[in-house]
Amino acid sequence: MPQPLFPPTTLIVGDSIIRNIRYINAITRCFPGAKVKDLLQELPEVLLSLPTSVIRIIVHIGTNDTTLQQSEITKREFRELFTLLSNTGKYVFISGPIPTLTRGSTRFSRILSLHSWLLSTSHTHRFGFIDNFNLFWNRPSFYRPDGLHPSLLDQCHSTQSFICNCS
Repeated sequence: MPQPLFPPTTLIVGDSIIRNIRYINAITRCFPGAKVKDLLQELPEVLLSLPTSVIRIIVHIGTNDTTLQQSEITKREFRELFTLLSNTGKYVFISGPIPTLTRGSTRFSRILSLHSWLLSTSHTHRFGFIDNFNLFWNRPSFYRPDGLHPSLLDQCHSTQSFICNCS
């Protein structure tokens, strides 16, 4: 297998939303169906396996947690994740949740609430925040037929969002 021209500088880690995100010099670690608690368990091993060239981490997680309808537990687990990420010495970016299509007003409300909380809390921890909510809002062509995952058309938009907000 040919080696990349440049060593990776970014880790993109999270749930199935990031499955098809590819970016030059980035490592993608996808955990389909993962919740914050799952990522807390997986991330230490992922961090240990990273080459020293990785200087930034982009995390996309939380949408699956909204189905549990336990906001305070989700926030507590995010705080634990933020502590772990703060101790890495790397630049950290939180990729905010993507609103779902046709999943009902309760789910939408929970995702919007999580988005708002993550936006505020990310800034408190001096993490960058990628505002996917407003990028995807009212853009059905950005979704696959399941109304949850980004379409292949939007892989370019998703990658551009990461690029624009992480440089």
